[in-house]
Amino acid sequence: MKNGVADGRADDSRAVPSPRDSESEAPPLSEDNLFDALSSKRGRYVLLALRRADGPVEIDDLVETVASWETGKPIDLVSQDHRKRVLTSLRHSQLPKLAMMGLIEYDETTVERDSYAEQADPYLDIAAARDQNVDL
Repeated sequence: MKNGVADGRADDSRAVPSPRDSESEAPPLSEDNLFDALSSKRGRYVLLALRRADGPVEIDDLVETVASWETGKPIDLVSQDHRKRVLTSLRHSQLPKLAMMGLIEYDETTVERDSYAEQADPYLDIAAARDQNVDL
């Protein structure tokens, strides 16, 4: 074929960069996906904590921040049970969902912002301004 697609070679001028390619600007998330990601308070707290940190965050530190903001208490007053519930929710629900949308990257020990995270920032500013438990 003329552009090389039939034989498995794509024309370089038509190649589309991956949204996770750090050298390319991420295309916008759909409003539905963005609002879905921000619909959970825990999800918003994760994104706010990562933005505040401006770099990778240990999952244990993230759990403490989220648990403290949820309860409105200093972390030393938050029960171990509540911290475990937050950890379970983050590992099994919030982190995979946010990662699937390109808002975060994570592994067993750390979490950090990903290519789409900046697109959530204006909405996070509004949410943080309305939440008296968040200290930025």
